[in-house]
Amino acid sequence: MICIEFNGQATELKPPLNIEQLLAQQAQNSEGVAVVLNGNIITRSEWANTEILDQAKVRVFRAIAGG
Repeated sequence: MICIEFNGQATELKPPLNIEQLLAQQAQNSEGVAVVLNGNIITRSEWANTEILDQAKVRVFRAIAGG
């Protein structure tokens, strides 16, 4: 098991795990979101190839339309 911080909450998950898998496990719709891993923005094209390691800090931000 790996322990990560997901949107500010400690979470234990079974490795190996990439960002796409993490979003699916956390029931996060991947449309219109940005992912920050350990303070770095990860582009959508990198999600499948970016492994989540133990002690990672992941933040997911959802775009909100407004005016």
